[in-house]
Amino acid sequence: MVRHGETVWNTEKRMQGWLDSQLTENGEKNAVSLGNRLKEIELTAIYSSPSDRTKRTTQLIRGVRDIPVYYDENLKEINMGDWEGKTLSLIKEMYPLEFESFWNTPHLYTPLGGETFEETRESS
Repeated sequence: MVRHGETVWNTEKRMQGWLDSQLTENGEKNAVSLGNRLKEIELTAIYSSPSDRTKRTTQLIRGVRDIPVYYDENLKEINMGDWEGKTLSLIKEMYPLEFESFWNTPHLYTPLGGETFEETRESS
């Protein structure tokens, strides 16, 4: 299991969810490095979220190897709704109760235009 490489929004502490942000130079370097470390491992397939950041990470890890890649909607991150693209500090300021629930009591989290953790689990 591999997470996508570092993105611009990761460095800006922005929520991504279904919206996308490009990999940083560091994120690309890390994906290439991981691909090099895995080159002796015989992979028969790669499964990836269809988000651009995960597609790019997948391409860099796979490199020139002939490994089939399957993009699966069920691997997408949670839909963060109105929070997507906003910084953590702004979300915490605007939605303090929801922010607290998201991080500390996820079973109580109620999204604003997104999906709950339970809905994310049910859709996969």
